[in-house]
Amino acid sequence: MYLIIGAGGFLGRYLIKNILSETADNILAADMLGKEKGNSRLRWTKCDVTDNEDIEHINKLTREEEHLKVIYLAAYHHPDKVLQNPRMAWQINVIALAEFLNRLENVESLYYPSTEVVYGQGREGIAFKEDSPLHPANRYGEHKSIAERMVNASGYNVIRFPVLMGPSLVPNKKHFYDEIVDTLRNGGIMEMFEDQKRSMIDFDTAARILVRLQETPAARKYPVVNISGDEALSKYELGLRIAGRHGLDKKKIIPISMDGDNKIFTAKRARETLLDNSLVKRILNLNELKIKV
Repeated sequence: MYLIIGAGGFLGRYLIKNILSETADNILAADMLGKEKGNSRLRWTKCDVTDNEDIEHINKLTREEEHLKVIYLAAYHHPDKVLQNPRMAWQINVIALAEFLNRLENVESLYYPSTEVVYGQGREGIAFKEDSPLHPANRYGEHKSIAERMVNASGYNVIRFPVLMGPSLVPNKKHFYDEIVDTLRNGGIMEMFEDQKRSMIDFDTAARILVRLQETPAARKYPVVNISGDEALSKYELGLRIAGRHGLDKKKIIPISMDGDNKIFTAKRARETLLDNSLVKRILNLNELKIKV
């Protein structure tokens, strides 16, 4: 059985999709609401990770499982919101995770998705390997680096993702990808950074690779694995690809510079953070990993 904590978000929905299509496992999907109806292999349950009673309820639901595979997605994500609400962010990103790791029983394997933000500012064209020194770009990255150490100290595994993109599978909630498409279809313009390079990957590919790692016991000997695309792309370049994919006007994608940004972001962002994905390709015998738009 798979247990997904924070299953109601963008990546969680793609994980559910790929687990159902690529494995024979049942899924216990936990999020703050837990009221959705699933198919015969999918059950939803409520889980507030700051509530120990909810964790004990999950223990009861999974105690008899012989092979419990956990993916822990719950986090207070947005770097700007972490700055605005530091106590809440710390409670969710650090304290609740520590309690979860201490309380959850009967775990065969656990993967914790982290972020490129833990690496900080990179050098032009140089990709970070899993053992590269960490210099978090902001408070959110500091939380994630602490969380990674707790997960590894508990004997479990960490995945580091870059920026993830793709159409939302969450009912009534759009991703930035959807906002780009909708804006262009309605004749609007999208301003996108041309000087912020990332090893971006799409949600579907990211989820599929993570599931394959979970299904590969030999992968568990690697405490940290990067999952990312092969290309160094700016959001502007990605915006052009999305426009082309949907037959929309590429001229409506307007390049802007991080140097001139004084309204989009509050928390500091690195200009370039590229991830080396050679390890995951070696583990899973992959030739390439490219973003799908």
